[in-house]
Amino acid sequence: MRIRSWVIAILAMLAILAGLGGYKTIEITRAIAAAASYPEQRETVQGARAEPGTFTTSARTVGTVIALRHVELRNELAGRVTEVTFDSGDVVEAGQVLVRFDTAQEEADLAALKAEADLAKLTLERQQRLVKTQAASEATLDQARSQLAALRARMQGMEVQIAKKTLRAPFKARVGLRDLHPGAYLSEGTLIARLQGVSDDAYVDFAFPQDIAPLLAGSGTVALSGAQLPGGTAVARIVARDAAVDDGARSLRLRAVVPGLGGVLTPGAFVDVVAETGAPRPALFVPLTAVRRAPHGDHVFVLAQEGDQIRARQRFVRLGPVRGPEVAVLSGLEAGEMLAADGSFKLREGLLVTVNGLYTRPGGEPGTDPATAPAH
Repeated sequence: MRIRSWVIAILAMLAILAGLGGYKTIEITRAIAAAASYPEQRETVQGARAEPGTFTTSARTVGTVIALRHVELRNELAGRVTEVTFDSGDVVEAGQVLVRFDTAQEEADLAALKAEADLAKLTLERQQRLVKTQAASEATLDQARSQLAALRARMQGMEVQIAKKTLRAPFKARVGLRDLHPGAYLSEGTLIARLQGVSDDAYVDFAFPQDIAPLLAGSGTVALSGAQLPGGTAVARIVARDAAVDDGARSLRLRAVVPGLGGVLTPGAFVDVVAETGAPRPALFVPLTAVRRAPHGDHVFVLAQEGDQIRARQRFVRLGPVRGPEVAVLSGLEAGEMLAADGSFKLREGLLVTVNGLYTRPGGEPGTDPATAPAH
């Protein structure tokens, strides 16, 4: 009786499982049929063609504007200031007096030396007459001549000392901030003001790594960009390079001159510096929106015509430099191939695609060679 009960229970359980399996199979079949009745997923994107062009390898750094002539005005001798003839921001001419120090003591000493020199001159003339009559020796005449020369030398030294207490502009320049007033006592070497030369041109100093700097010799020019530049851009000519590589940064400092913008650029301001480091190279150009970046590699979605439908096919590419809204593709694409631009982030391999318009190149129609379009 016990065995018979177990058999009946097992058979009942198997019947229940078979019923559940059959029901589940029917549900899955219905779900598959329902899914098949829905259309395949489709995304709308903008199309773009891989257009041939050329690019030039370049290096970018930040440069600093430097005046052709600049100096820190400092006093060579200590003393009390009696006159300051400039204000902050003034443009001063070469030779213009900027600061005068008190020279009353030096002028008094100079007057005393002049009186002694006059007496020494009279003594020398008297000795010359006496020597002619043999009333005085040649040694006495030589002593009088030496005394007069010494006094004149001391007078020259005093005049130089007085001149050093009058500071003049060494060249036409714009004066920086002034923080000096008459009555101040300045020790030797005190910074009085900074002078930035006023000229038509300006320098831009910049540095490139030691392996890039030698590549700049062929071009001789660099492109500048910045808010201070008229139109935002300018071209500068390389005129000098440092004698040695900086042993800390391992970079070489270079200097370029910007013609005609000395009155526009402010010394100390920064500008972006771009230098060409190689000859033009061919490449294909695509919009930046077409490129998808991922840990496993950069890729685009090529729009492949398959029958009467368009499907997205993932294609890995090797990228070059960015130029404005476009990027150079060095390998992975063929010229003229259609790929997804705006909206490419929505795609995956094999997805159906609807193309809504073509990408228009900057300054041109769809398909314009980027080499002929304006640079950005």
